[in-house]
Amino acid sequence: MKQQMKGAFMSPLAFSSRRHTKVRRNIGSGIFGTSDKNSCGVVWSRSSSSLMANEMSGDRNSSITLEYLPFRAMAETTRFILRYGNIQYKDVVVWGQAFQERRLQGRYPFNMVPVMHISLGRGNDSVMTVAQSGSLARYAAKLSGCYPSADPNLCVLNDAVFELAQEMCTINPLINCYVGSQHTQIKEWYFSKLPSQLKMLERQLWVAASLAHCFKSDHKGQKPTGGGSLAYFGGETPSHADFNVYHHLSNACLVEPECVGSVSGELVKWMERMEALPSMKEYLEERPELVGIGEDPGLLDKSGRFLTQRDPEGLAILHQGLFHFSDEV
Repeated sequence: MKQQMKGAFMSPLAFSSRRHTKVRRNIGSGIFGTSDKNSCGVVWSRSSSSLMANEMSGDRNSSITLEYLPFRAMAETTRFILRYGNIQYKDVVVWGQAFQERRLQGRYPFNMVPVMHISLGRGNDSVMTVAQSGSLARYAAKLSGCYPSADPNLCVLNDAVFELAQEMCTINPLINCYVGSQHTQIKEWYFSKLPSQLKMLERQLWVAASLAHCFKSDHKGQKPTGGGSLAYFGGETPSHADFNVYHHLSNACLVEPECVGSVSGELVKWMERMEALPSMKEYLEERPELVGIGEDPGLLDKSGRFLTQRDPEGLAILHQGLFHFSDEV
C-alpha cells in the first residue's frame, strides 16, 4: 500500500482539477528559455532575461530556482536547508495547465516536480535542471554546510535516517491531496505504522549520541541550540537528515498533534530544538499555512490569499510568505 500511496502522489496531474482556465502565459514561458535534454537526463537551458521572476523573488543574483506544486510536501526539506544556510533562491510554484505545458516542453527531467534550476555561470545564462527531492535536499545541504561529508561513517548514518524519513512520505498526499473517506482510510493506515517508525528514529538519535566521539565534523552551520553536546542526528548541529525527519513529523502533527509525544518524549525535545534554530523559527513563522486538511486542502499566505490546484493562475512566486502573480508585481 505504501508504494501505491507514493506512486499516486508522484504524479501532479492526478491531482490537477479540470476547472483550470486561463493561464498567465507571459509568466509560463521564457523564464528558463528553450531547453535540451542530454544523454544523462539532465535538462539544460539557455535562458533569456527573467526580470519578472527576479523582481518578484527580491533577489537579482540568485543562481537557484526551486520549482514545485502548491503543496507543503516534497520541496519543504530543501526549503528548510536553503534557509538554514542563508542560500538565496527563487521559489516558483507551478500547477495545472502551466505544469502540463512545462512538462510537455521537456522542462522536467523526469516529468515531475520538484526540480531545481541551477545557473552554471558559463556564459549565455546556461542553466542545469535537476530532479528528485532527495537529490535536491542533499545538494542544498552541501551548499549550506550541513551535509556530513567529512566522515563517511557519520554520512552513511545520516543518509540512512534521511531515507527512513523518505519512506514516511505518505503524510504528504494525506494532508495536501486526499479528502473525505479516502483521507480517513489512508490516515488510519499511516498512523498505525507511525509509532514503530518513531521508535526507530529515537533509537537512531541515541546511536548518533553514543558514537559522537568516533565522528569528525565539518559542519559550518549555526551554533547548537541547547539539548546537550549531541542534540541532532547530525551531531552538535543538524544535518540534512534532521531537516527531512522534521518535515515529515511536523506534517504528521498537523493531523494528530500528539502522535510524536505519545510515543517519544526525546523526539519532542528534538523537534523543539529544531524549531528553536533561528533560520527554522523565521521560516516556520513566514511560510503559508496549510488549511482545509481532509476537506479542501490549500495554502493560505500571509495576506490571506488561498491557493489550491483549482486556482486558474497556474504559476506564482513565493517570497517572504506571499504568493505573487503577474498582475500583482
